[in-house]
Amino acid sequence: MPGSHASHGALRVVLDSNVWIDILVFDDPHTRPIRAALESGTLAALIDARCLAELAYVLDYPQFVHRKVDKAAALAVVAQLSQLVETAAPAEDARPLPKCKDRDDQKFLELAHAAQADWLVSKDRAVLKLAKRIARDFGFQIAQPAPFVDAIAASAHPLTHSTPLRTAP
Repeated sequence: MPGSHASHGALRVVLDSNVWIDILVFDDPHTRPIRAALESGTLAALIDARCLAELAYVLDYPQFVHRKVDKAAALAVVAQLSQLVETAAPAEDARPLPKCKDRDDQKFLELAHAAQADWLVSKDRAVLKLAKRIARDFGFQIAQPAPFVDAIAASAHPLTHSTPLRTAP
């Protein structure tokens, strides 16, 4: 999206709706380093129309009413911190992605693969179960927020040296 802070060469990540909710609604300590890295441009969050539509839908869930979530403001933050991408349909001869048991989460796998993301960050068990196979066959990693932050902080990725991903809660 136009307001994205991502710098050239930033790690490309897809965040599942549950991770965006932790960032936008709950200010979860495990996702604070992710938000900070998005704001600094160390990470580039990728989102497409389908994933954005799901997030907009989830923000209307009744359990968030008592938190007085300003949906428009939350989506504005997503617009600022992410890059809206359009992905092409896979080639007919392309190896098919494994099917996620939770069909609603297949779109995140498809986006990560089509947009050539480095990581898909999710808390969904059905997605996480595919991590080894996806890494082996499709070249991107899948992890929960805390292990993702730890892996990036421990990696030799040059962007992590100038902007640490691990911050005090």
